[in-house]
Order: sequence, then C-alpha cells, then structure tokens
Amino acid sequence: MSLPVTVLSASRTVVSARLHTLLRIGRIGLRDRRFGWLLLDNLITTFGASFTLIALPFLVMRLTGSALDLGLTAAIEALPSLLLLFFFRGALDRVDPARVLWWCRALYVAINAALAITTWFGWISIELIYLLALIGGLVWAVAYPAGRAAFGLYIRKGLLAAGNAVFAVASSLATMALPMLAGSLILASSGDHGLALAFAIDTASVAVSLLLIAAVRRRGPVRRREAPVEKVASDSDFIKATQIPRSYYLYLLISTVLVFGPVQILLPVLLVERQDPRYFLIYAGQFVGIAIAAGLASSVGAAMHSVLRKILACWSLAALAYGLLAWNANLAATLLAFCLLAGASNFYGIQSLSWLQRNADASRMGREMTWFSAATMGAMPLATVIAGWLIEREGRMHAAKWLAVLIVAAALIGAIHLWLRRYRTDTRTAQADGLRGPMPSSMTIDD
Repeated sequence: MSLPVTVLSASRTVVSARLHTLLRIGRIGLRDRRFGWLLLDNLITTFGASFTLIALPFLVMRLTGSALDLGLTAAIEALPSLLLLFFFRGALDRVDPARVLWWCRALYVAINAALAITTWFGWISIELIYLLALIGGLVWAVAYPAGRAAFGLYIRKGLLAAGNAVFAVASSLATMALPMLAGSLILASSGDHGLALAFAIDTASVAVSLLLIAAVRRRGPVRRREAPVEKVASDSDFIKATQIPRSYYLYLLISTVLVFGPVQILLPVLLVERQDPRYFLIYAGQFVGIAIAAGLASSVGAAMHSVLRKILACWSLAALAYGLLAWNANLAATLLAFCLLAGASNFYGIQSLSWLQRNADASRMGREMTWFSAATMGAMPLATVIAGWLIEREGRMHAAKWLAVLIVAAALIGAIHLWLRRYRTDTRTAQADGLRGPMPSSMTIDD
C-alpha cells in the first residue's frame, strides 16, 4: 500500500475511534448553546486562518526569499503580547472578555481585507507586511487571552478538557484538508491572485464569526466573578492564594520558544523548498497525531506536578521528531516527524490550557490568560527568530538536529526541577506533621 493511502487510512481509523466522544460532546452542545456556538466559531475561524497560514509564508518568500524575513514577520506579529503582559495584564478582569473578543474580530476583518486588496492589485511590499503584522499583533495580543478567558468563563468546568480536545480535533480536520487546498491553489497560480483570494476567504470567515460571538454574549457566562476587581487587587493574601505559580508559565515559555514554536518556520520553509504537492500530506499526518492526542488528553488531573510531567514527556517526543527530520528528509520520515510533533504539541496544549482554565480563580481569569498568552503567543517572536536564524545559518536539517539536542537538555533540567520541587513539598509536609505535636491527652496511654 502506498504511503499517502496509508496515512489517509490511519486518519479515517482515528476519526472512527473518537466518534463516540464527539457525539457525546455534541449532545451536551445541544443542551448548552454556548458550547455549540463556540465550537462553530472555532471551525469557521480555523477555516479562514488555514488559508492565511499557507498564503502569508508564500507571499513573504516570493517577495524576499529569506527565511529570516519570515521569522521577523511572525516575531513582529507576536511581540505585542509581551507589552500586554507588562502594562495591561489585569485589564481583562475588568471587562467581559467575550465583548473584547468581538471587537478584536471586527478589527481583524479590516486588517485581512487590507492584506487581500493590496496583494490582489500588486501594492504589497515586505514593509507593508511588517506594518500589517504589527497592527494584527496588537489586536491578537488582546484577542488571544480574551478568547481563552471567555471559554473558561462561559463553559462549565467539567467540559473544559473535553471541549478543548474536541476543538483540537475539529480544528485539525480543517487544517488537514484546507492547507492542501490552499497550497494547491497557490502553487497553481503564477501571480499573487491566489494569495489574495486566500486572504479574502479569511476575511469573510472572521466576519461570520462576529454573529456567533454576539450570540454567546447574550447567554452570559457560567462562572461569575465573585469578588470585585478592586477588592481582589487590594487583598494580597487572596491574590497569593489564588494565583497560578509562575514556574508553571516557565514550562509553557520553554515549550513555545524551544519545542513547538520553531515548527511555525520549519514547516513552511520545507514546503517552499520542496515545491512538491505530496509534502502537503504533512497536514494529514499532523491530523493523525492531533486526533490521537486529543483522545488521550480529554481529561486533566488536578495536580500541577502531574501536568508538568506530561509536558516533559511531550518534550521528549518532540526531540525524537526533530531527530527524525535531521536524520532523513524523505517523505515517510517527514510525515512521521510532523505527526509526532503535532501530537505532542496538541496534547501539551490541551493539558496545559485545560488545567489553567479549571484552576484559575474566576476573578483572575483574564490576568492568568494574559500570562498564558505571553508565555505562548508572546514568546513566539523569539521562537521564530531563532528558528529562522538557525535555518539561514545551518540549513534546515542541521537546525532540526540542534533543536533535538537542546530539547533533550531542557527535559533533563525539567526532570531535576520537578524532583526537587516534589522533595521540597514532601519535606514541608513532614515538618508540618512534626509541628502538630504529640498525641492529644485524651488518646494517651495514661488515660
């Protein structure tokens, strides 16, 4: 059996195995329209974003032919997330995040429309791409944590992990087929009209999503903020007790910069270099990994230590995938490598986000999602610049080798940190038991 047929057959098997989970979540969605609307919103926006995901790298590479320029474009778009963290990290706790998300989506319509029009008429330049990337990054810096906070507030806690898993599978269905369609359209076009059409599809998709976000807002959130923001901000003991440990975000930061972020540059560079439509089957391989991981990650534990151990396991799997890309560049090895990367990334993403949404206090949901955004999307500039620089300097295969080595080193350090953290926890527990004193007099032998 040929390799493409094998990949597609595996995709169908995974879909069938997870169908009962989708049906169960679908029945819940019928009872709570908010979940169904957010799922549909996710599908529609993913549909549009899949076209831009392919079109923008092709546009940059056609204009300059530089992987570093591609990395800089992604860096400029993601950089504003850090500004939001340092200057406006509590802003989303003062407003309805769903309302903020609606306005951000409306701005996206204007940005994507400008990109489509300038590309169609040949007015586009790398400087204009940098400008639109900066404006889009400013909007995305607010929209990303707002969307995560809205999901945490508008969806019941028991549905968060399963909902994130279903969202991942639904998104992967779109990202499997649509980039192949968009890539075929772009490769078949001699000019930039195919690219402009891809940007226009994204524009229309975001416009439709505005109706769904408005419908969710009319239903109202499930989790109410129990304390006024002013009271929370003035009560240091309450903040200390409810905030997520900052070491948690360090693991997310490393995951973005070193482990999964470089894929955003490595994959489009590979596709542009190969100029072979068969390599768009990578998206089918990614879907297999995503669907398997979504089924495995549909429940999340309460302990942070358990989630961090799972993140380290995902790092190890990613190191193996980068090792495959460094060892062999044929189609089979490439498909397997990106399948492993997609599965590890998806499992990590569902577990880390679901744990945070479940454990973050409702009154601090916006603040914690801003930290999450900074550690993920906000750190993407560093990841893309490093990946672009490595590819320019060492070549794609040697860049993959260095990533594998660095990830293994980070995983070892992380394992030592978790052991020390567990040791300190056990020590404090033993000391607390010792401070409880001797057995109460009512239970002594003298009585």
